[in-house]
Amino acid sequence: MTAPLRRTVTAAAVMALASLLASGCRDTTTPTTTLSGSATTKPTGTRAPAGDDEEAQGERARAALETVSPDDPEFVESGLERVADGVHHRSALEKGKTYTVSVACVGAGAVKVVIADKAPHSVPCDGVPASQRVENAPAHVPIDVTAASGAMGMVAWQIVSLPS
Repeated sequence: MTAPLRRTVTAAAVMALASLLASGCRDTTTPTTTLSGSATTKPTGTRAPAGDDEEAQGERARAALETVSPDDPEFVESGLERVADGVHHRSALEKGKTYTVSVACVGAGAVKVVIADKAPHSVPCDGVPASQRVENAPAHVPIDVTAASGAMGMVAWQIVSLPS
C-alpha cells in the first residue's frame, strides 16, 4: 500500500523540482545590439527553451523591445510579424526629429534589416534586440525585414522618438 503512495510522492516531487529548475535557472541577462554591431547588457528574460510556438516566440520578441510603454510620449509605433512574411512598413514620422528603430527576432536563423534605405544589417533570431538611430528623419521611413535562408520565427519592431 505504501509503494503507490511513494510513486505518487516521487512523481510529484520530480514535477515540483522540474518546475523549480525551469523557472529558477533562466538566463535573464540578454545583450542589446546596435545594428552597427556594438553590444551592451540589459535584463530582459527573453530566452526560453527551443521549440516555442509562434505565440510564445511573438511574446518573447515583443518583450525584448518593451523598453518604452505604448502610453509613453516617446513611443511612436510597433509591430509583430512572422519571419517568413517579413516586415515591409513605411512609418510616418515628424521630419527632422531623431528616432530609434529597434528589431528583435525570436526563432532560428537570421533576418536582414534595412531601415531608411541604409545598408542592410543581419540580425540573428536569438531574441537579442538590435537598434538603429535615425537622425534628421524624413517624413516617411521605410522598414524592411526579410528572412535569410532557412530563417523562421517571429520578428518585432518598435520606433521610439528621442529628445531633441
